[in-house]
Amino acid sequence: MKLARPDRDRHRGRKDISLQAFFNLSPDLLCVRNQEGYFLELNSVWTKTLGWTLEELKSRPWIEFVHPSDVDMTEEMEDICYASDSQSRPIRYKNRYRCRDGTYRWLEWRVSGYQDAIGYGIAEDVTENSWQGSKTYRTKMYEAVQLRDRALEASSVGISIADARLPDMPLIYVNPAFEKITGYSPTEVLGDNCRFLQGKKTKQTDVDRLRHAIRLGKDCTVTLLNYRKDGTPFWNELTISPIYDRNDRLTHFIGVQSDVTARIRAEAALRLEKNKSEGLLLNILPRTIATKLKQDPSGIAEHFDRVTILFADIVGFTPLSARLTPFELVKLLSQIFSKFDRLAQKYGVEKIKTIGDAYMAAGGLPIPTANHTEAVADMALEMQGVVDEFQEELGEPLRIRIGMNTGPVVAGVIGIKKFIYDLWGDAVNVASRMESLGMPGKIQVSSETYESLKDKYQFEVRGEIEVKGKGKMTTYWLVGRDGEMGR
Repeated sequence: MKLARPDRDRHRGRKDISLQAFFNLSPDLLCVRNQEGYFLELNSVWTKTLGWTLEELKSRPWIEFVHPSDVDMTEEMEDICYASDSQSRPIRYKNRYRCRDGTYRWLEWRVSGYQDAIGYGIAEDVTENSWQGSKTYRTKMYEAVQLRDRALEASSVGISIADARLPDMPLIYVNPAFEKITGYSPTEVLGDNCRFLQGKKTKQTDVDRLRHAIRLGKDCTVTLLNYRKDGTPFWNELTISPIYDRNDRLTHFIGVQSDVTARIRAEAALRLEKNKSEGLLLNILPRTIATKLKQDPSGIAEHFDRVTILFADIVGFTPLSARLTPFELVKLLSQIFSKFDRLAQKYGVEKIKTIGDAYMAAGGLPIPTANHTEAVADMALEMQGVVDEFQEELGEPLRIRIGMNTGPVVAGVIGIKKFIYDLWGDAVNVASRMESLGMPGKIQVSSETYESLKDKYQFEVRGEIEVKGKGKMTTYWLVGRDGEMGR
């Protein structure tokens, strides 16, 4: 039997009353909202919590009750609700609602997505918890600030703060380490620019870099020679960092200073020792070979198609050594060979080694050159003059015997201890034979060397000589350059 309309209305009214009663039993704030941004239904907890009547809350968009600082976040969360539906997981967030008396309460929300333009929300008043959390946060912040201040006071590096908003950027803070490093107390420096640390010897380029960074409001690290209050110098490693406010305006510079004098001195001493070691290494090896050896100490070997090798032996030195003290002997040999070394440097010839009173050099390596044979010949002729000078000075029968040869060689460094740059090959052996089979006061050269020099130098033909391992060879005496008197 179909119920009359009044009966249906009576039952529906009872149902609505029951739902509203159940709605009002909740300790949380319940609401039904539409996509236009208005509350459709609210329980009475809203009035108890915020003081507004339900009619007042429904009369205008609910976003108007939200704290202005929370509006953007709330609207972002609402966008998520619009994109979801009522079957999705609840969306959670927290914002502040304005009470009728002008205060705000923190509400923690669980809201559903919208379906048929309707959404549902449950909000819990968490103001007391939020206030307690804020109080704890403020306490922690206060403790953090205290820890920061104690850290600044205990820091071993100098810390200073300059006010960039005032002319000349005066210091407004320095920590105890600043006083310890510079000797200046806070009362002596606050209100002044820190340029009082600079002296005449401070590098202007570093100061210019610092000033440039300050003008641009950028970070910068420089190492300056500064001066303490008592006038003693110290090396100051200074790092400045700019501080900007919320409007991106430069307000302060923080300076961090370290006394790095000990480090600078240690680095200088290390460079000095390194230069000494480098010098010793270059006294043993050619620069290019030393560089390669530092990069790869496993060994170096190179082939050169054409170089000129010189061997020289001081004749008469052995009998002389019997009449000289060891000190006098070494001193004399050092004086002679030092002059040979200067000649090698003059002509771009590489000294290879000395063995007793014998001297070995080569031209055209380790960097190949076109005129290596001429360079070695010029050096050989001047070596004769050096020995002649010593003979006149000492009054002793000193003469020099020199041999030269041109050809291919292998050059390199072998071993890991007491290594030298040495040469190997048949051309080296022939050059050695040219010296040992020569005559005192003469420069004997092979036919290979003669062919390279014959158009520019004067020679005398010696003829054929028997050379061990080579048989008969035609050799020549180098006498001098064309246009010069022979020896």
